[in-house]
Amino acid sequence: MIFIDTNYFLRFLINDGTNQFKEVKNLISRASEGEIVVTTDLIVIFEIYWVLGKIYKFSNLQVKKALLSVCNFNFLILPEKQVILDAIHNLEQFNYDLEDAYHFFNCKANKINSIATFDKKLKKKFDLILKTEK
Repeated sequence: MIFIDTNYFLRFLINDGTNQFKEVKNLISRASEGEIVVTTDLIVIFEIYWVLGKIYKFSNLQVKKALLSVCNFNFLILPEKQVILDAIHNLEQFNYDLEDAYHFFNCKANKINSIATFDKKLKKKFDLILKTEK
């Protein structure tokens, strides 16, 4: 099993044609064909989110599409995959704040029905969405 770090995914998403891009593309191709098993973790997904938005200045929609492309690799082992996919799919509801969206969908997945936070915006959103889903 091979762990894929943030910089590999970024090189793939940026697609700059460098030798590093070719190396990553080869790894992903081998994984998609079942030759190797690949995994990553949530920290990598959050780092991709941050770097694409802050460093590469991707738009919110571009960041969302990039995250979905990585998380939807059917060959990628990613803990809490459904929770992070739910968060990404609903980024608009959380003003493109992946952390808040993740907190909400993690709580929902674990049947947590309240949140203790000083973030008034998050608390209001959390309570509003939970009310409309009941």
